Parts: sequence; structure tokens; C-alpha cells
Amino acid sequence: MTIARVGIERRVPHAGTMCLLDSVTSWDAQHIACSAASPSEAHPLARGGIVPAVAAIEYAAQAAAVHGALLDDQAGPRDGMLAKLSDVDLHSACIPFDGGPLAVRAELISRGTAACLYTFVVATERQPIASGRLMVAFAP
Repeated sequence: MTIARVGIERRVPHAGTMCLLDSVTSWDAQHIACSAASPSEAHPLARGGIVPAVAAIEYAAQAAAVHGALLDDQAGPRDGMLAKLSDVDLHSACIPFDGGPLAVRAELISRGTAACLYTFVVATERQPIASGRLMVAFAP
């Protein structure tokens, strides 16, 4: 099932330009795949005319938020925060403006009432940008 940007905006805690994902291209109980347009200098996380590769973590966190909302069959985001990053590899210094659309993939490793853990990969068609693990802690 493909989900357009408007459906993503309802499921993540960010709106407008801070909603970085354009579509969910596929998902199941363990995985989600999303796409996002290649960034421009007007990107909300651009600094000094570039979008640093570390911003790829926000793309992955939003994919995890959408996945969680889909698993919970919720129309809105669950209260939570990015609590931990581990094994993060930045494969590039920045997200290229001319690299084409971004592919954002996340895999659910574990999920409980207090938190969830995902592995993620963010890449262009030509190069990986970032990969690692992220933990989201849920509000009580």
C-alpha cells in the first residue's frame, strides 16, 4: 500500500517543510520503505548551503514514526522522542542536491510499551548516505 505525503503528515509529529518524507512505497509488520525528494538549498535542515548527512537520521526517525502509527492503526503520531542512536555510519559528508530521490528504509528490531528499536538505511540511487540504529522512547 502506497501512502502519499498527506497521510505521512498525519502520522508524524512534524508538518510543512519539516515533514521530510514524500511517500511510503511499501510496508509490513517489520519493514517500511519511503521516498523523499532530493533536497535543495531551501531544505529546513540546510546549513551553509548544504544538508549534512547527519540529517538523514531525521528522515529515518520519521519513517519509524510512520511505521509505528501504521502498526498501531492510528491516524496521528504517538508521543515519543528519539532516545538513542547507535552504530551510525555516515557514508557521505552531505546529502547531495543532485543525487535524485532519497530511499529511506527502516526495519523494526524490537517493540515494547516503553520503546522501539529500528535499523535504518538512507541512500540515493547512487550512494548510501547513512545507516545505523535508532531507539524511540514513548511518553508514559
